[in-house]
Amino acid sequence: MKQLYDHREVSRLTGISESQIRYWDRQGLITHRQKDRGRLWFDFQSLVAFRTVRDLRLQGVSLLRIRNCVAKLRQIMPGLKQPLSEVRISLVKNQLILGKNRRRFTPDGQLFIDFNGGESATVTQATEAFEELFFQALEDEDAGRLAEAREKYEKVLAAVPEHVDALVNLGTIFFLTGHETEAASRYLQALAINPDHAEANYNLANLMEGQGELDAAILFYKKAIQGEPEFADAHFNLAMVLEALGNAGRARDHWRRYLELAPESKWAEFIKRRLEET
Repeated sequence: MKQLYDHREVSRLTGISESQIRYWDRQGLITHRQKDRGRLWFDFQSLVAFRTVRDLRLQGVSLLRIRNCVAKLRQIMPGLKQPLSEVRISLVKNQLILGKNRRRFTPDGQLFIDFNGGESATVTQATEAFEELFFQALEDEDAGRLAEAREKYEKVLAAVPEHVDALVNLGTIFFLTGHETEAASRYLQALAINPDHAEANYNLANLMEGQGELDAAILFYKKAIQGEPEFADAHFNLAMVLEALGNAGRARDHWRRYLELAPESKWAEFIKRRLEET
């Protein structure tokens, strides 16, 4: 049996988009086992966990309920490495049923797990509810429904103004629809909260490059690489900008790094020729 699957294989095997896989990984719902050359690698248990989440989502279970379920399981069974694969989770008459070691658990059974929470969890649940809305926006964006995604991201930010990923994704929608000023504003807001956010730095650099602000683009590409050293596209774009400014020597370092990270890229032959020419 194969030991590890990269995020692209997980996407192909489960039907879950790569952006959703990366988001769940960042949120700690299903975390990668290794990271290499910009790829996230997951083990078989993680693959089972992704399928579990996919199936529950298809049955209408919100990401909020799934995350609460995982959090409670980790509290009650701290020895679990991957709750979503080590414990069977199914939906019966809109009730989550858990199974482990031939035992079944319900919210009102022998092992009590309160998925709904009490009054003390009201604020936390309200915040997590907007995480669910963010996930729905992510699904809309992946499907090309940009107007619907934008509306959901804006609702998330109205309730959780410091939701960095929502700011970045909303900025990307503005950029794709030709509103560069609004896009830059969202990227800068995201960086004010998290200066090391690789995607926000990269997107802002890309925008600056398109506007001819090459010095600024270099700065933000470097910040993207600082936050994510294996960000292959950032190395590629930074090399292009450095060459445009006549700095072929520094560009070569990033060309080489890009080839290390993405040796099978469609740009590989082009870069090899560039390295020979320079």
